[in-house]
Amino acid sequence: MTSRQLGVDVAVYQGTSMTAYHNAGAKFGIAKLTEGTNYVNPKAHYQIKSLHANHMYVHAYHFATFGYSVSRAKLEGKAFVKRAKAENISKKRFLWLDWESGSGNCVTGGKAASTKAILAFMKVCHDAGYKVGLYSGASLLRNNIDTKQIVKKYGTCIWVASYPTDLAYTPNFNYFPSMDGVAIWQFCDNWKGLGVDGNISLIDLHKDSAGKKVTKPAEKPKPKPEKKTGVVYAPVINRNPNWMIQLMDGNGHYTGKYIKTNTRWKYFDVKTIKGMKCYKLGTDKQWVPAKFLKVIE
Repeated sequence: MTSRQLGVDVAVYQGTSMTAYHNAGAKFGIAKLTEGTNYVNPKAHYQIKSLHANHMYVHAYHFATFGYSVSRAKLEGKAFVKRAKAENISKKRFLWLDWESGSGNCVTGGKAASTKAILAFMKVCHDAGYKVGLYSGASLLRNNIDTKQIVKKYGTCIWVASYPTDLAYTPNFNYFPSMDGVAIWQFCDNWKGLGVDGNISLIDLHKDSAGKKVTKPAEKPKPKPEKKTGVVYAPVINRNPNWMIQLMDGNGHYTGKYIKTNTRWKYFDVKTIKGMKCYKLGTDKQWVPAKFLKVIE
């Protein structure tokens, strides 16, 4: 999986449909869940649902108001984790802390005290089993936070905002805010004129093998060639019978058409599309990745 992927971050200021961002090339989304200890983004649930429907990776973030207070940071961390669990944010993804000026967040409490509070917040999220990261502007990261401590503790986990220009279609790496530990660069706040922040990952945010011991699998007999026709079953996803599976065309482009789960389908061909095994359920615009299906006949 590539490290360079485009993504967006969304809050109450954006809509609940992520389709336009997906169609524009975004592979992941970071949804604002909470702020302080009481605010919950009222659109978050639907934004997350749409991210999943568009087969985008889903991360979440919290806007800090704890400044340099360790006790307050822990309370906000617990509120964030509680909401992340309620929204079923995968523990394969990141919970990000947005620590910047605004909403009463004090950024002038001193580098040491601010960093201590930031680490306290991140520890609550990390102890809950999530990957963690820190977002802020380039200036605050350099002058108000000891990012060396953050990176030493949690690895490459900095999400830095620095805009060469507000409107951008692609990131211009001639203006990259070079610093250690950058995982994501937020390069504009009006990506492709869509009224949403544009981000690009610098590391593979979505690898699932981190920390797992790699063992050589035992040799198995070569499988028999798979039949090109048969019957598949589309099981319910995430225990939600209303979830649907989006169809692709033969080149791997999503078509905007869906099939319901808990349904059976005859398939007419099998092939690999963009590295994914897929089944053809009808025309060349009706392909479904095998990970969503079970062969029953």
